[in-house]
Amino acid sequence: MFSIRKSLKAFVKGQFCFLLMTLVLFLNAPYWHEPLTSWILILMLIQPGIFLLAFVDGFRTKKTVEIEPEERGNVFTFRGFLKSLWFLIPVLLFFTLVTWYADFDGGLPFPSGILAVFLMVNCSLSFLSFIMPSYVLTFYAANAYDKSKTAWSEGFRYIAIYFCGLNGEIQNLLSRFPFYVQRPITLLLCIWYFLVLGGIINMFGL
Repeated sequence: MFSIRKSLKAFVKGQFCFLLMTLVLFLNAPYWHEPLTSWILILMLIQPGIFLLAFVDGFRTKKTVEIEPEERGNVFTFRGFLKSLWFLIPVLLFFTLVTWYADFDGGLPFPSGILAVFLMVNCSLSFLSFIMPSYVLTFYAANAYDKSKTAWSEGFRYIAIYFCGLNGEIQNLLSRFPFYVQRPITLLLCIWYFLVLGGIINMFGL
């Protein structure tokens, strides 16, 4: 059976992620070299990907997802986020400095460079998910949905969400489907990440 409501919910989530990416790119609008061509390329790549995932998510299956809603629990709290800052701030500061240096050296400007790192890491994890999806998803779940509330676990939680969140949630969605559905979509996503990253790089004339 197909659930339109569930499919629409996934579609809205996808559009929200796209909006966040768009806002990040707009912060560096003065650096754009070929904005029209790049935006057409990015829209042609991202929107079909969102439609595909929303369509797939609408199907009801006998098998459930690896990370059930109950497992997520109340692990995301404001107090926990404050605990994570001891680890989160130095890591993000490091990547901020790297992208700033790249900007001076003719690379991607900040904060678009942070977005590029995010896409590169998720592209790599998507490739690993094609080979061993359960291990990648287990690694993501163990860090992002760890029940302990220590400063260490909270730090790794938000780092995992930043670096692995997109691929992790997509793989969790696909985990309830059989091999012959899961693997082709994962392969398409590997190519998708690569092309979107190429569109962003082209936008800045690199």
